[in-house]
Amino acid sequence: MFGGAKLIQINREEIFDRSILDIMPQLANYSNYDLIIGIPFIDEEEHLVELLCSVDRVLKTWMGKRQLIICVGDHSAGKTLEMLNSMNLQHPHLQFLLPEEISGRGTSVRAIIEISKRLDADLLLFSAKMANEIGPGIEDSWLDSLFTPIQGPYDLVLGSLRRHIGIDSIAHMLAAPVLEAFYGFRLGDPLGGIYAISHDFAEELAHEARFWGEEIQGAGIDFWLLTRAILWNKNICEVNMGGRVIPHSLEVRNRVFADNSMIIFEALKKDVAVWLQERPVIKVADILARSEIKRPDLISYSVKQLRDKYTGGIKEYAPLLKVFNGIVELEKLTMVPEDDFNMEDEIWVNAFFYLLLQYTFQSEKTGSKEYLHVLTALYNGRIASYVLEMQRFNASITCDTQEERDAFMVRKMESVKQRLTSCFWQLKPNFIRQWITESEKIRPAILPLGYMEYVPGKPIVIPKKIVGKDGRLVNTDNIFKALRKRYETKFNQFISEGLGLPADADAETIIAAVKSFMADLERGLDKLLPGELKSENGLQQFVDHLMEIFGHHKMFTVHADLLREMLIRFPPVNLMIPLGFYKPAQLVEAMDTYDAVSIAGLVESMSYNDRDLNWLMENLKPESFTWVDIKALLLTDKRFPTSLPAGKITSLNLLTGRIMIKPMQEGQGGDYPKLRYFTNLIRRLAVAEHYSQLFTYNAMERKNLGQKVKNSFSGGRKGDLFSAHNIFENYHHRLLVEKIYEIAGMQEEAGRHDLARLLQLMADGYGLGQMLENEVFLTCTAWSWASYSFKGGTNIPTPLTTTVESRWFNHDFLEMLYEELGYDRQEILQIVFRLIQTGKTNHNLLDTLLPTSPKDVTVVVQETTSEPSCHLRRYKNNPLLEPIAGSKWESKYVLNPGALRIEEKVYLFYRAVGEDDISCIGLAITDGYKVIKRLPEPIFSPQIPEEKMGCEDPRLVMIGERVVMLYTAYDGNIAQIAAASISVADLRNGNYTNWRREGLAFKNIWDKDAIIFPEKIDGKYVIYHRIEPSIWITYMKEIKFPLTENHAIIVGPRPGRMWDSLKIGAGAQPLKTRYGWLLIYHGVDYNYVYRLGVLLVDLNNPQKIIYRSPNPVLEPEEDYEVGASGAWVPNVVFTCGAVADTDKEILDDEDEILVYYGAADTSIGLATARLKDLIPESFRR
Repeated sequence: MFGGAKLIQINREEIFDRSILDIMPQLANYSNYDLIIGIPFIDEEEHLVELLCSVDRVLKTWMGKRQLIICVGDHSAGKTLEMLNSMNLQHPHLQFLLPEEISGRGTSVRAIIEISKRLDADLLLFSAKMANEIGPGIEDSWLDSLFTPIQGPYDLVLGSLRRHIGIDSIAHMLAAPVLEAFYGFRLGDPLGGIYAISHDFAEELAHEARFWGEEIQGAGIDFWLLTRAILWNKNICEVNMGGRVIPHSLEVRNRVFADNSMIIFEALKKDVAVWLQERPVIKVADILARSEIKRPDLISYSVKQLRDKYTGGIKEYAPLLKVFNGIVELEKLTMVPEDDFNMEDEIWVNAFFYLLLQYTFQSEKTGSKEYLHVLTALYNGRIASYVLEMQRFNASITCDTQEERDAFMVRKMESVKQRLTSCFWQLKPNFIRQWITESEKIRPAILPLGYMEYVPGKPIVIPKKIVGKDGRLVNTDNIFKALRKRYETKFNQFISEGLGLPADADAETIIAAVKSFMADLERGLDKLLPGELKSENGLQQFVDHLMEIFGHHKMFTVHADLLREMLIRFPPVNLMIPLGFYKPAQLVEAMDTYDAVSIAGLVESMSYNDRDLNWLMENLKPESFTWVDIKALLLTDKRFPTSLPAGKITSLNLLTGRIMIKPMQEGQGGDYPKLRYFTNLIRRLAVAEHYSQLFTYNAMERKNLGQKVKNSFSGGRKGDLFSAHNIFENYHHRLLVEKIYEIAGMQEEAGRHDLARLLQLMADGYGLGQMLENEVFLTCTAWSWASYSFKGGTNIPTPLTTTVESRWFNHDFLEMLYEELGYDRQEILQIVFRLIQTGKTNHNLLDTLLPTSPKDVTVVVQETTSEPSCHLRRYKNNPLLEPIAGSKWESKYVLNPGALRIEEKVYLFYRAVGEDDISCIGLAITDGYKVIKRLPEPIFSPQIPEEKMGCEDPRLVMIGERVVMLYTAYDGNIAQIAAASISVADLRNGNYTNWRREGLAFKNIWDKDAIIFPEKIDGKYVIYHRIEPSIWITYMKEIKFPLTENHAIIVGPRPGRMWDSLKIGAGAQPLKTRYGWLLIYHGVDYNYVYRLGVLLVDLNNPQKIIYRSPNPVLEPEEDYEVGASGAWVPNVVFTCGAVADTDKEILDDEDEILVYYGAADTSIGLATARLKDLIPESFRR
């Protein structure tokens, strides 16, 4: 039976996290330890005890390192744990067992890696079955052999006990060829199980492991660890140490093979983008202690044992192999005599590829573990074949000594290994073709993405559903909505409770109040911090008052002695000469070192700064850091008679604990100069605090210290919205706000209540903003107002002039997402630090949460247009159509008509609902205004399962001699875009039901509101559709479904109080005008009121929106639209069709547009306007 019983969900990540938290109190005394010796164990008992005694003895010879031994065991190893607890070693040792649900060698290794990360320690990972030539234990030289390389350039050291023995059979038959053929890396013994891991690499592994779950719980973790090192370009070396390899029983060996097979399959699935690329160059790991293989790997299992396992597996799992093209050969091997048993390389490799394909693309049908059992059975057959081949070869050797015989056998083993690897390479191209074919079969046509703007023009676009910890499924739309609601509430509170405005205050009143508040804040700061900013004395007074408020601040940074040596070695002549110094010794004697370095960083060239920084980084050591006072340094011509550039910050400036300030120039400052200086000074204090944390973090980790510090200054690569740089920058602003709250509290305690309230409001409003109903984005952030005005801005800050608001919102979104996925938001800063250390400031933090990022969807950001459109005028005889009482199919609601003009007639294809609550499509023929004919029966009704609950919202265009209709197929669970067509002749001749179904656009994707353009643009047909909440564009060469080409999001809901802030969708079909394609679209606000607006799209580029009306052109007002007399859905106007009032190919200014719409989802109305009324004049030039 395949598929198995229903499995109980095990929250492995939650159990793992709880296990680590439980053990952390016992680690409190070891926070300053340098090295972890980690040993995963199961049931080794006396063997492990002897090993620990040996490790303890060897560690006594090490000086200057603080070592902690950590043993993590399987839940069943209680007896072993008792023995370990009773041991009295000279070095501290800690041991514990994992819960049954997560037990396994892989989880034990992972727990040790996690402890290494948390203690900021390097890691030596040993096997519980390690043995030297004498017995259980290690040689004196092994620790140095493993540890010394990671103190140098290496991140990972692979230790092997197989110095005189050939490669292990699992590595030989599978791991090594896969590593070379798929990852382009050659290793001598890839599954040795003994490692030295640098702390930096351990930290990355600890983070990555949470995304792999059960796959790395077992014995396969070695392959995972290696492939992560290869993919992350870590420096890898091998050390062959000698010792002995203790074999497993066949049962254990098969379990180990199955675990390795699973992680190999899973890694290949996840790393597909890597191995699909050509790898003309094979990398080879550095070998620091070369092996001297003297004999082949010894296989202790009998051929009969191996063949029995093979034959049993072939019989048991025959159904899974029935379509494998080598099944006949595999079945023959179950019956041949032992002497004839020979599994060819090609059969083994093809079987591996076949099972990998089945595991990846068919496992939902049968269960993925079944394919691992099949491969394990084949592995037994492959080993039996190998043993027999080696026996036959051994029998053919004629030589005098065993040593010569072994040498021949080793060469034979190597030739078998090379032959097998070559077979992997030869068969890989065909496998890749099969993989691509299978991938295309299951590749979703489209990945639904959520879309939200907080700041106009800066949308967040992310998959709608993300899988988090322990498989929890998170809907990102819900996070968007919750966060938007939080920001809206805080904004309204700021306006009403803070500024005292009524809840219904209009946009101009709100803008004036915020502007007035900023002026009050400026006056309040002038009282708090007196001093004229344009004079040296006044600026000094201002700074002294501010520093006095904050008290003594220190920064952890480079010691003055090292900086002083740097100044002596590299004299800053541009600083020295104007000050009258001719020797650097004079400079360092007369001037504070940190001051000198700060100013040198400003006045010297970029090459000088780079040279100084490179020297400094080469000479940095953990002991080079100290705590220094943070001071403000006034830069004036009087103090420093040299050219000082305004606003320049260099890497050296970030090292010195100096906040450099220049007096304001005449004509500078804008309306809020005190606010500008105040916020900048506090932010610089926040930057110093965060760099103190970062430098402390760097100094603790020891390895590559200089490079890490240098990477900390590489701020040029800012990246996108969620880059490490942008999130780090927002941490500075968050700390700035904390300090403002702190000052507000001080003022309250001092009885200065008005000033305290101003500062409290300033902090409350930080990061807040909202798009008002007049399409003005209003920020409440004091930083943005002060910065904009200081730079010469004369009105209010615009989204283009500030980044604070979007960073603030994005940071909050990231934290909410992190927590919803089941992770700790406090980890984000640590991730940011790690990315900064490694020079990846532009790295998107969402990539650490998403297994894959959508690469085939472009997001097009459109320009904002603010000129209003005129309103549509309702037809005096509305509603045009209403439900017909007593009808079986249209007695309850008629709505959302598609419209098509054929000569003098306008055909209305409308959605109708009867007593069965199933939608079908009816037809009314009009002259544009009056109904000439209304058919008694529907012309299009549900036929296929996907539309069993309705065919909804038709939109039609004429292409050649056929009419193409896109409609929504609804089955009660999912709404999908479907297509059908009919000939124009059939409509003219009254054959209204001769429709041909064309298929679904994107199968099993919730998608609605689709329109097709009536002609090709740049050789392709264009479709707009709506994956909530935004409008997408997709192309097709021919009208053929399903759609497979790439997609783009071209327009989304606008933020804040706009009428289309919740979601939007395409409405009527495109109408061609002189100025572009005219579309009437619908928008919905958070009160679920549906309104209509105008889009004008470039004639030759359907991704470019020329105009979008800031106002709705039609909104529910009449009783039949509001639903005052009863309605299906109240407060709705919704269009699916519009035509010109005459049959015309290209429309002009005076042409009348007839827009047909559903009113309250219950009846149908008509509204009209001239083209020039809908498109403002400036967009018609």
